[in-house]
Parts: sequence; C-alpha cells; structure tokens
Amino acid sequence: MKNIIGILGVFILAISCSGGKKESADAGLELTEDSVVYLLADNVTLGIKALFPFIDKDGHEYLTFQNQLEPEICVYDLQSGEFVKSIFFDREGANGVGMFGGYHIIDFDEIYLPSLQQSKVFVMEESGKKKREIITEKTDDGIPLLPFGAITFAYRPIYFNNGKMYIPQNINMRLGNKVMEKSPVYVVVDTVKNVLSPFPIKFPPIMSSDDVTKPSLGNELSYSCCLNDKDQFVFSFFFDEDIYVVSLQDGEMKKIKVKSRYIDKPAIKENPPQDFDGAMKASSEIPCYGNLIYDKYRKVYYRFVYLKADLDGEKNYLNIWQYGRKSFSIMILNEDFDVIGETRFPDFTYISTLHYIGKDGLYLSDSHYKNPSFDENKLRFRRFKLVHYNKK
Repeated sequence: MKNIIGILGVFILAISCSGGKKESADAGLELTEDSVVYLLADNVTLGIKALFPFIDKDGHEYLTFQNQLEPEICVYDLQSGEFVKSIFFDREGANGVGMFGGYHIIDFDEIYLPSLQQSKVFVMEESGKKKREIITEKTDDGIPLLPFGAITFAYRPIYFNNGKMYIPQNINMRLGNKVMEKSPVYVVVDTVKNVLSPFPIKFPPIMSSDDVTKPSLGNELSYSCCLNDKDQFVFSFFFDEDIYVVSLQDGEMKKIKVKSRYIDKPAIKENPPQDFDGAMKASSEIPCYGNLIYDKYRKVYYRFVYLKADLDGEKNYLNIWQYGRKSFSIMILNEDFDVIGETRFPDFTYISTLHYIGKDGLYLSDSHYKNPSFDENKLRFRRFKLVHYNKK
C-alpha cells in the first residue's frame, strides 16, 4: 500500500452476521473532579504511542509507557502519579533490541518487546538483560509475517491466553494479488512448542486487494482489538461500523452492527492528497471509528468515534493527528454489544488516543496541546465515571 502516513495497520474477516443491535441512551460518561498528574522527564514527550496499566503479583498498580525518544519504559504509581523507575534497554550489543514498538509486561523480569526491524520478539529482564528471542518470521504453513508494534493507537496489544501468545499483523503485500484475503489479522504463537499459526480470520472487504495497491492515506485498514472475559476477541475496524466477535474456543465469528449517532457510514476518501500536510489534514477530518476497549470492571465496551471536522485555518495538522484529532465521542456497549449510550467530548480538549481503564472508571488524558491548561511537562488524566441513567 502506497501510504503517506504509515501510522496504523489492520486485518480481519467476515462470515456470520447478526442483525442490528438495540440502541438506547441508558448510560453515559460523566467527568469527575478526580485527576492524576504524571510529571515527565525532560527527554520524554507527550507523543506517546504505547501506554498500559500494569498490576504486579502483589497487587500494586502502575502506569507504564514507552519513551518515544529513548529505548525506555517509564513506570509510575498509578494512583499517586509518582515516578517509580525507568527500565532501559540497549540498542546494540549482546542485549541490543534496536527499535521496538510497544511492549507487554508479564512482570518486571519478563517484558516482551516486539522489534520494528525484524520479525522477532525480545523477552527482557528489568536489568536490560535479554532472556530469549521469539522468532516470528513465518507460520508453520509458510505464510511470511511482518514486524509489528504492540501499541495503544490503534489499540492492538500482545495478548496471552491459555499459554499462547497472540500478536497483531498488518496487511502483508508479500502475499501477492490477494492480500486482503490472505493477510492474517493476528497470529497465534505457541511459545513452548515454537509453533506459529494464523488466526482463523482475515480482513473484511473494506477495500479490494486491487485498491490496496493504490495511493491512500495509510489508515484505511486500521483496527483495534480487545480481549474480553469470555475468551472472545472483539475487533473494530476504523472504516467499518460493524464489529467482529471471535471465540477463541471454537473460532465462531459474529458480525455485529454498532453505529454511532454522530457519523454516517464511514467512507474511504477517494483520490486522497499525496502531499504530507494534505494527507494529515484529510486524515484528521474524515469521519471514522477508532479504538474499542473492554472495561472488565463494569463489563462494558467503549468504542471511540471520530466526527467529521473542518480544519481549514488550522496550521499544524500533524499535531492535531498526534493529539487525537478535534472532535470525538465514545459509544458504550453492554456485554451483549447493545449500544446503551454515547458521550460526545468537547473539541481540542482530550487526547483520545491516551486512555486507560481503572477500577474506578475510564481515564482520559486532557493534555491536548490546544487545551488552555496544557503543560508539555505533565501528562494528566481525568477520571470519567459510567452512569446508568435509567437504572432502577
């Protein structure tokens, strides 16, 4: 795909289909007075691409994120915002990891770093010592695989389930003239037997394999993936109002319509601009869906929605994109994937791509560079509580 931006990636399927879901306004997200502020070091910017909460074996909660400028994971106390430590890695040498994109922490002495340069995952200790490498060059049936990132936007982490590791993939142009039909969305890695197999689903027909080779914005096939408590993966493609629910037990897939009240069916932009500023502007204006995340504490899903925007007169389209665009809403889905509410957020206030689920609510960063309270040295999150309006 000849993309200008190369910021996102994606993949998946289509088969079984359930009808449109019930929509109501039974729930919403309400801003509380609670906030947490994380002070950033001088060499850390707000351009964070991978941010994950982590609970250690003693139950202590941390907020972690990758420094985009250095090979470092920053660790903070989730509740107080106090800095705890930095975990540094070597770029080169016996323990070198090169450039890595995102991470997954099992514990501080078992950290998984996906390489952006090679098809492999480094398993590291907190000291920076390399424990082992997991080679992910191809599946057992010969499908070549790509290097990948485990990032927050689009939200596609590494997952572990029942002794297996699940890693995301992008559209793979090495698969010939049927890349949409052949590219795996995730790959299942048996780390004990060293067996790799493609996830049993492919991309939905958002684009044809022919269209993938044409000029594009680079985000048309972006997707998000979350894992719920029922051993189901739930996929949200940015230019598809349907979501896809896949059981890890039997491979059954359900296609469910989940439409926002704020946008029509998202449409891929035809003849997109090929200059950088024009591409960034178009990417930040076009209506589409975004991350879908699971709130295990309240048993609901949050699906981010990007509203159509007019950015004529704005100056820095790259900043607007990196700080989560101008206008967005969050849809709320119950366990049956019914839409029970949708909350719209004020323009240019929150970074829609920086969020995490806490025991007491959804946390969104309001460190948007257009927010009057913006401070480049502070990463601040505001707590939103889920409110059920019609609960008896």
